[in-house]
Amino acid sequence: MVYNRSPSAQCRRMRIIDAPPSYRWIVVGVSTTINALAWGVRSTFALFYVAMLTELAWGRGPTALGYSLSWLCFVVFAPIAGWLFDRCGARAIVTIGGLILGVALALTGQVTSLTQYYVCFGVLGAAGIACMIIPSTTLVTRWFVQSRGTAMGVLSAGNSAGAVAFYPVNAWLIITLGWRRALIAFGCIVVVAAVSLALLYRDAPAGEERAQRNQATKVPQSARFTSEEWTLGRALRSTRLWAAFSMTALGVIGYQIMATHQVAHAVDRGFQQTTVVWLFALGAGCMMAGNLLGGWLSDHLGRGWVFALGTVVAIVGIGCLALVRGPHDLPLLLVYTGSGFGFGMRIAQLSAIPADAFSGPHLGAILGVVQAGGGLGGAIGPFLGGWLFDLTGSYHLAFATASFAVAGSAVAAWIAAPPQTRAILHAAPRGGVR
Repeated sequence: MVYNRSPSAQCRRMRIIDAPPSYRWIVVGVSTTINALAWGVRSTFALFYVAMLTELAWGRGPTALGYSLSWLCFVVFAPIAGWLFDRCGARAIVTIGGLILGVALALTGQVTSLTQYYVCFGVLGAAGIACMIIPSTTLVTRWFVQSRGTAMGVLSAGNSAGAVAFYPVNAWLIITLGWRRALIAFGCIVVVAAVSLALLYRDAPAGEERAQRNQATKVPQSARFTSEEWTLGRALRSTRLWAAFSMTALGVIGYQIMATHQVAHAVDRGFQQTTVVWLFALGAGCMMAGNLLGGWLSDHLGRGWVFALGTVVAIVGIGCLALVRGPHDLPLLLVYTGSGFGFGMRIAQLSAIPADAFSGPHLGAILGVVQAGGGLGGAIGPFLGGWLFDLTGSYHLAFATASFAVAGSAVAAWIAAPPQTRAILHAAPRGGVR
């Protein structure tokens, strides 16, 4: 039976035949790899950034602006990618996204001016990343209901995995081929992998989702909001949507301030750069562990509680980094490294929370709006941290701002995922899509 829920029936006929519920973990594996590919482009940008500075002499600010522009354009393309997914499905849109991102990387390897660079990497790159991330994430939320947090924990671990996998690959490509041909080669890897993996996508069983929605009628009246059909227009008038948007934007601002400036602060305090790199690589591993455990815990304790716990751990870590004065404060730096676990616990909830609240045929477009908050935060965070350092001569105010942003995102998460949502989750049927 063809999965046909979208208002755009003509495009929906191209959707994939329903697969059995047991297929859901294959979908998670495919989406995790897709996310690793997309985020690998962003996480390894620093390697190409240094090479571009050496050859093109554009200056650090103008060159870094291309990276910030890719975040800003993601704000525009994320809702569009979600809207397209609702009508044409993950296979088509992820394939298009992989092609766009691969072409964007290859063209970036040919640029000779800032304008070309901004268009190729900043605009086209953002479009490709959005068309890969939003459909792959939304499809996983449709396959999973009761175990949605666990699935999203696995999926979000792919973000860190992208850095782990592609840092050595792209470093080798740059040394071997030069940065221009390395970008072309990386683009080819993205295209081949994304198009091949997209062929494995299948839609979530429609019958099981209807069973879930019917089961919701057994939940008390105060908790029945998720059984209603949310359109994008109705969601845009909802406080809960903008709370989820704020949760994502503030969370990414706080995280990006720390991720962008943590190495500089540690080196300023006298740590050897090689030591810092290894420590923060360990921090990425802690974050991946937090993704997995945080997702699993949220299915049992509730999204809001796990988000709050991760927030406390993250803020304690930020405070420890701010207190570091020199190499003798290595224990404080180790605590900050371990606080990546808390950041990871939070990341797993960023898509699960809005999926709980707005599940339905228009979730792709709605989740695209929520994830656009991440694009805004990604553009603001790195610049804000650097600007506050230039203003004050230290990172104290920048790290305090990161702490407030992280705390604010926890408040927004609690508003976006009220206690009634947990009643819906625990009432979901045991069979089928979990």
